[in-house]
Amino acid sequence: MNTRYMIFAAIGLLSGTAAFAEPQCTMPQDTAAVAKTMRALVDAGHSFSRMEFTKSKCYELRGTDKEGRKFEIYVNPADGSATKSDNKRT
Repeated sequence: MNTRYMIFAAIGLLSGTAAFAEPQCTMPQDTAAVAKTMRALVDAGHSFSRMEFTKSKCYELRGTDKEGRKFEIYVNPADGSATKSDNKRT
């Protein structure tokens, strides 16, 4: 009986972690498309504090929007599309 509950608990924990995973991006890189996406964000009033290339082959951009709220956005290097974004409250 205890084993059954442990199995269900493990399945619940493992399935919950998938929601926090980074999006998967494709290659090859199109730096012009990424630059165009970043330029559009800057023109909209966003500023960047950090940019890094993730293990899932996406660009992760962090910064603040024009209201001063922190944001995190993942950009697919193949076509410059935003694959996931997250606004954080300050």
